Amino acid sequence: MIRVLAGVVAAALLLTGCSKPVDVAAEAEAPPSTVVTTEPGVPNPQPGGTVRHVVGDQRLRLDLPSTGTITGLAVWFHGQLGDVDGAMDEEWLNSLSADGWAVASADLHLANWGSPASVSDAVTLSEWAQAETGAPLKLLIGGSMGVLTSLNALIDGALWAHCWYGTMPVVDVTAVSGVAYADAQVEAVYGGPPPASSNPAARLDRLPISVRYFVVASPQDTWVPATAHADRLVAALRQSGADVSVAPAVGQHGDPSQMRPSDLREFAASCA
Repeated sequence: MIRVLAGVVAAALLLTGCSKPVDVAAEAEAPPSTVVTTEPGVPNPQPGGTVRHVVGDQRLRLDLPSTGTITGLAVWFHGQLGDVDGAMDEEWLNSLSADGWAVASADLHLANWGSPASVSDAVTLSEWAQAETGAPLKLLIGGSMGVLTSLNALIDGALWAHCWYGTMPVVDVTAVSGVAYADAQVEAVYGGPPPASSNPAARLDRLPISVRYFVVASPQDTWVPATAHADRLVAALRQSGADVSVAPAVGQHGDPSQMRPSDLREFAASCA
Protein backbone atom coordinates (compact mmCIF):
# COMPACT_ATOMS: atom_id res chain seq x y z
CA MET A 1 0.00 0.00 0.00
CA ILE A 2 1.30 3.39 -0.92
CA ARG A 3 1.93 5.52 2.12
CA VAL A 4 1.24 9.24 2.23
CA LEU A 5 3.91 10.83 4.36
CA ALA A 6 3.48 14.12 6.11
CA GLY A 7 7.16 14.93 6.03
CA VAL A 8 9.89 14.98 3.47
CA VAL A 9 13.38 13.53 3.76
CA ALA A 10 16.30 15.95 3.49
CA ALA A 11 19.08 14.85 1.19
CA ALA A 12 22.26 16.45 -0.11
CA LEU A 13 22.72 16.67 -3.86
CA LEU A 14 25.65 17.74 -5.98
CA LEU A 15 24.43 18.40 -9.51
CA THR A 16 26.83 17.35 -12.22
CA GLY A 17 23.86 16.60 -13.76
CA CYS A 18 30.04 19.19 -34.45
CA SER A 19 28.38 22.43 -35.28
CA LYS A 20 29.89 25.77 -34.41
CA PRO A 21 29.57 26.33 -30.65
CA VAL A 22 26.97 28.79 -29.44
CA ASP A 23 28.01 31.25 -26.75
CA VAL A 24 25.21 30.62 -24.26
CA ALA A 25 25.99 33.68 -22.18
CA ALA A 26 26.17 36.00 -25.18
CA GLU A 27 22.98 34.70 -26.76
CA ALA A 28 20.98 34.27 -23.57
CA GLU A 29 17.31 34.89 -23.99
CA ALA A 30 14.76 36.02 -21.44
CA PRO A 31 12.30 33.39 -20.24
CA PRO A 32 9.11 33.26 -22.31
CA SER A 33 6.88 36.24 -21.64
CA THR A 34 3.72 34.70 -23.05
CA VAL A 35 1.89 32.43 -20.65
CA VAL A 36 -0.55 30.08 -22.30
CA THR A 37 -4.03 29.50 -20.94
CA THR A 38 -3.80 26.68 -18.44
CA GLU A 39 -5.94 23.59 -18.64
CA PRO A 40 -8.30 22.85 -15.73
CA GLY A 41 -6.44 21.18 -12.89
CA VAL A 42 -7.37 17.88 -11.30
CA PRO A 43 -8.31 17.54 -7.60
CA ASN A 44 -5.35 17.25 -5.26
CA PRO A 45 -5.95 14.43 -2.72
CA GLN A 46 -3.26 15.55 -0.27
CA PRO A 47 -2.12 19.20 -0.63
CA GLY A 48 1.52 19.47 0.41
CA GLY A 49 1.85 15.72 0.89
CA THR A 50 4.52 13.30 -0.24
CA VAL A 51 3.78 9.85 -1.61
CA ARG A 52 6.45 7.15 -1.76
CA HIS A 53 6.58 3.83 -3.55
CA VAL A 54 9.14 1.13 -4.37
CA VAL A 55 9.42 -0.81 -7.62
CA GLY A 56 12.07 -3.52 -7.44
CA ASP A 57 15.09 -1.87 -5.87
CA GLN A 58 14.18 1.61 -7.09
CA ARG A 59 12.51 4.14 -4.80
CA LEU A 60 9.93 6.55 -6.21
CA ARG A 61 8.72 9.83 -4.73
CA LEU A 62 5.88 12.18 -5.58
CA ASP A 63 5.55 15.62 -4.00
CA LEU A 64 2.03 17.00 -4.31
CA PRO A 65 1.51 20.75 -4.61
CA SER A 66 0.17 22.96 -1.84
CA THR A 67 -2.80 23.92 -3.98
CA GLY A 68 -6.21 22.29 -4.08
CA THR A 69 -5.78 21.27 -7.69
CA ILE A 70 -2.88 19.84 -9.68
CA THR A 71 -1.87 21.80 -12.78
CA GLY A 72 0.40 19.13 -14.20
CA LEU A 73 3.15 16.65 -13.50
CA ALA A 74 6.87 17.38 -13.67
CA VAL A 75 9.53 14.65 -13.56
CA TRP A 76 12.91 15.49 -12.05
CA PHE A 77 16.13 13.77 -13.24
CA HIS A 78 18.78 14.12 -10.53
CA GLY A 79 22.50 14.68 -10.86
CA GLN A 80 25.58 12.55 -10.22
CA LEU A 81 25.34 12.19 -6.44
CA GLY A 82 21.57 12.36 -6.32
CA ASP A 83 18.91 9.82 -5.46
CA VAL A 84 15.16 9.80 -5.02
CA ASP A 85 15.40 12.71 -2.56
CA GLY A 86 18.15 14.73 -4.28
CA ALA A 87 17.10 18.40 -4.61
CA MET A 88 13.47 17.53 -3.86
CA ASP A 89 13.57 19.52 -0.62
CA GLU A 90 15.28 22.56 -2.10
CA GLU A 91 13.61 25.89 -2.84
CA TRP A 92 14.30 25.59 -6.57
CA LEU A 93 12.04 22.58 -7.16
CA ASN A 94 9.69 23.38 -4.29
CA SER A 95 8.86 26.72 -5.91
CA LEU A 96 6.63 24.84 -8.35
CA SER A 97 4.31 23.71 -5.55
CA ALA A 98 2.51 27.03 -5.19
CA ASP A 99 1.69 26.94 -8.89
CA GLY A 100 -0.02 23.56 -8.69
CA TRP A 101 2.77 21.33 -9.98
CA ALA A 102 3.29 17.79 -8.72
CA VAL A 103 6.96 16.81 -8.93
CA ALA A 104 8.09 13.19 -9.20
CA SER A 105 11.56 11.72 -8.70
CA ALA A 106 13.24 8.33 -8.39
CA ASP A 107 16.61 6.74 -7.71
CA LEU A 108 17.03 6.16 -11.47
CA HIS A 109 19.88 3.76 -10.72
CA LEU A 110 21.75 6.59 -8.99
CA ALA A 111 24.98 7.45 -10.92
CA ASN A 112 23.40 6.24 -14.14
CA TRP A 113 25.04 8.46 -16.78
CA GLY A 114 22.09 8.14 -19.14
CA SER A 115 21.88 4.34 -19.10
CA PRO A 116 18.96 2.44 -20.66
CA ALA A 117 18.05 1.24 -17.15
CA SER A 118 17.60 4.85 -16.00
CA VAL A 119 15.38 5.60 -19.00
CA SER A 120 13.24 2.60 -18.11
CA ASP A 121 13.10 3.82 -14.50
CA ALA A 122 11.88 7.23 -15.70
CA VAL A 123 9.06 5.63 -17.68
CA THR A 124 8.00 3.62 -14.62
CA LEU A 125 8.12 6.78 -12.49
CA SER A 126 6.07 8.79 -14.96
CA GLU A 127 3.39 6.12 -15.32
CA TRP A 128 3.10 5.68 -11.55
CA ALA A 129 2.97 9.43 -10.84
CA GLN A 130 0.35 10.03 -13.53
CA ALA A 131 -1.78 7.22 -12.09
CA GLU A 132 -1.44 8.68 -8.58
CA THR A 133 -2.35 12.22 -9.57
CA GLY A 134 -4.58 11.83 -12.61
CA ALA A 135 -2.55 14.69 -14.07
CA PRO A 136 -0.68 14.59 -17.39
CA LEU A 137 3.09 14.71 -17.73
CA LYS A 138 3.91 18.21 -18.95
CA LEU A 139 7.48 19.01 -17.88
CA LEU A 140 10.81 17.19 -17.74
CA ILE A 141 13.51 18.78 -15.56
CA GLY A 142 17.12 17.62 -15.81
CA GLY A 143 20.04 18.64 -13.64
CA SER A 144 23.59 18.01 -14.87
CA MET A 145 24.02 14.22 -15.27
CA GLY A 146 20.25 13.86 -15.21
CA VAL A 147 20.04 15.70 -18.51
CA LEU A 148 21.51 12.63 -20.22
CA THR A 149 18.63 10.39 -19.16
CA SER A 150 15.99 13.01 -19.91
CA LEU A 151 17.34 13.62 -23.43
CA ASN A 152 17.75 9.90 -24.12
CA ALA A 153 14.13 9.36 -23.07
CA LEU A 154 12.98 12.03 -25.52
CA ILE A 155 15.17 10.78 -28.36
CA ASP A 156 14.06 7.17 -27.85
CA GLY A 157 10.41 8.17 -27.65
CA ALA A 158 10.18 6.65 -24.18
CA LEU A 159 8.79 9.89 -22.73
CA TRP A 160 7.26 13.03 -24.16
CA ALA A 161 6.23 16.25 -22.48
CA HIS A 162 5.27 19.71 -23.68
CA CYS A 163 8.41 21.17 -22.14
CA TRP A 164 11.96 20.28 -21.15
CA TYR A 165 14.17 22.26 -18.75
CA GLY A 166 17.88 21.51 -18.35
CA THR A 167 20.39 23.18 -16.07
CA MET A 168 24.16 22.61 -16.07
CA PRO A 169 23.45 20.08 -18.81
CA VAL A 170 25.67 17.08 -19.44
CA VAL A 171 25.01 16.33 -23.11
CA ASP A 172 28.06 14.32 -24.14
CA VAL A 173 28.73 11.35 -21.86
CA THR A 174 32.19 10.96 -23.39
CA ALA A 175 33.22 14.47 -22.24
CA VAL A 176 32.89 14.30 -18.45
CA SER A 177 36.49 13.95 -17.33
CA GLY A 178 36.22 17.27 -15.49
CA VAL A 179 33.73 15.72 -13.08
CA ALA A 180 35.19 13.79 -10.14
CA TYR A 181 34.70 10.01 -10.42
CA ALA A 182 32.71 10.38 -13.63
CA ASP A 183 34.98 8.39 -15.95
CA ALA A 184 35.09 5.43 -13.54
CA GLN A 185 31.33 5.56 -13.07
CA VAL A 186 30.69 5.66 -16.81
CA GLU A 187 33.01 2.68 -17.26
CA ALA A 188 31.13 0.78 -14.56
CA VAL A 189 27.71 1.59 -16.02
CA TYR A 190 28.54 0.59 -19.59
CA GLY A 191 31.33 -1.92 -19.09
CA GLY A 192 33.48 0.14 -21.44
CA PRO A 193 33.00 3.18 -23.65
CA PRO A 194 29.35 4.29 -23.75
CA PRO A 195 27.57 3.43 -27.00
CA ALA A 196 26.27 6.15 -29.29
CA SER A 197 22.77 4.92 -28.54
CA SER A 198 23.13 6.23 -24.97
CA ASN A 199 24.93 9.46 -25.84
CA PRO A 200 22.61 12.36 -26.68
CA ALA A 201 25.49 14.29 -28.26
CA ALA A 202 25.69 11.65 -30.99
CA ARG A 203 22.03 12.03 -31.93
CA LEU A 204 20.87 15.53 -31.10
CA ASP A 205 19.21 15.77 -34.50
CA ARG A 206 16.64 13.24 -33.26
CA LEU A 207 15.31 15.39 -30.44
CA PRO A 208 11.60 16.12 -31.02
CA ILE A 209 10.91 19.67 -32.14
CA SER A 210 7.38 19.37 -30.75
CA VAL A 211 8.92 19.94 -27.31
CA ARG A 212 9.85 23.43 -26.03
CA TYR A 213 13.33 23.60 -24.49
CA PHE A 214 14.95 25.82 -21.84
CA VAL A 215 18.70 25.66 -21.15
CA VAL A 216 20.66 27.15 -18.24
CA ALA A 217 24.47 27.04 -18.33
CA SER A 218 27.45 29.06 -17.17
CA PRO A 219 30.49 29.82 -19.35
CA GLN A 220 32.59 29.63 -16.16
CA ASP A 221 31.61 26.00 -15.51
CA THR A 222 34.84 23.99 -15.88
CA TRP A 223 33.35 20.69 -14.72
CA VAL A 224 30.82 20.53 -17.54
CA PRO A 225 32.03 23.14 -20.06
CA ALA A 226 29.24 24.77 -22.04
CA THR A 227 31.29 24.51 -25.23
CA ALA A 228 31.21 20.70 -25.03
CA HIS A 229 27.66 20.39 -23.75
CA ALA A 230 25.09 23.20 -23.53
CA ASP A 231 26.31 25.10 -26.60
CA ARG A 232 26.11 21.97 -28.75
CA LEU A 233 22.60 21.22 -27.55
CA VAL A 234 21.37 24.75 -28.23
CA ALA A 235 23.00 24.85 -31.66
CA ALA A 236 21.45 21.54 -32.69
CA LEU A 237 17.99 22.53 -31.48
CA ARG A 238 18.13 25.83 -33.32
CA GLN A 239 19.31 24.10 -36.47
CA SER A 240 16.34 21.73 -36.30
CA GLY A 241 13.90 24.59 -35.81
CA ALA A 242 12.96 23.73 -32.22
CA ASP A 243 11.75 26.36 -29.77
CA VAL A 244 14.68 26.81 -27.38
CA SER A 245 15.29 29.52 -24.79
CA VAL A 246 18.56 30.17 -22.98
CA ALA A 247 19.02 31.76 -19.56
CA PRO A 248 22.28 33.36 -18.45
CA ALA A 249 24.16 31.91 -15.50
CA VAL A 250 27.55 32.46 -13.92
CA GLY A 251 30.10 30.71 -11.78
CA GLN A 252 31.22 27.15 -11.31
CA HIS A 253 28.99 24.08 -11.55
CA GLY A 254 26.23 24.39 -8.95
CA ASP A 255 26.27 28.18 -8.63
CA PRO A 256 22.87 29.44 -7.37
CA SER A 257 22.36 31.33 -10.64
CA GLN A 258 21.98 27.95 -12.33
CA MET A 259 18.99 27.04 -10.13
CA ARG A 260 16.90 30.18 -9.96
CA PRO A 261 13.30 29.46 -8.89
CA SER A 262 12.10 32.39 -11.02
CA ASP A 263 13.46 30.82 -14.23
CA LEU A 264 11.87 27.47 -13.51
CA ARG A 265 8.51 28.88 -12.41
CA GLU A 266 8.14 31.21 -15.36
CA PHE A 267 8.99 28.52 -17.89
CA ALA A 268 6.71 26.01 -16.16
CA ALA A 269 3.85 28.52 -16.22
CA SER A 270 4.19 28.79 -19.99
CA CYS A 271 3.86 24.99 -20.20
CA ALA A 272 0.82 24.62 -17.98
